Amino acid sequence: MAVTTQGGWLVGDAVPEPADGLYWHPDRGAKVLMPARAIVDAAFPSQPGAPERCRLCRAAIASHARSLWGPSASGKPWAPSSRAFDLARPAVEAVVSHGFWQRFEVVGSLLHVAVLRQEAATTVDLAVRFDDGGLGLLAVWSGPDERIHRLAPWAELGAAVAALADSGIPLAKAVVVWVGGDGAVKLEAKAADEALGSWVDAVDLERALRRHSQQGVTHGRA
Repeated sequence: MAVTTQGGWLVGDAVPEPADGLYWHPDRGAKVLMPARAIVDAAFPSQPGAPERCRLCRAAIASHARSLWGPSASGKPWAPSSRAFDLARPAVEAVVSHGFWQRFEVVGSLLHVAVLRQEAATTVDLAVRFDDGGLGLLAVWSGPDERIHRLAPWAELGAAVAALADSGIPLAKAVVVWVGGDGAVKLEAKAADEALGSWVDAVDLERALRRHSQQGVTHGRA
């Protein structure tokens, strides 16, 4: 299975290698999995700005979620006390104090999951359970930004939808949390099946582009 549970908390079996951003899967030994982002970038090229802001906001919501809901939760809301967050403090403070936290219960944070059919992996910022009992996934992106392909965030979330579906965990929603440099936070939601469709489209397009590139190399050598 790509996903397991631990005390009601979703735990992904694909573990990231921090050195190069690749993933390995315990059930496959040293098998290296391609980051889903690489497939998405090939299919839907994007040039997202402010990567440091996005990285810090992702770290912030993970810390905040685990302080309130994780297996070792303290029950006290996390606050960005470290000076490392000064580079994006308005955005970080806005995202951890936003009202969207009242709309769900967090059941997983920085969830590393494997999509074994495509030998790919990705990391989900938050897995949540809404008031109606439906499960959803949230991903943080800097923006909105015109340099980001409109399907890129949904395709990457769709990879995680595929991984959880393979583990027998149905999802209802996929949500992108857009965070601006001025602290503006905007949520955009779609049905999980729609995000899954974007992932399937990305996989098909990436494969077609790769085949075309390989054929070009072969013809060039002829």
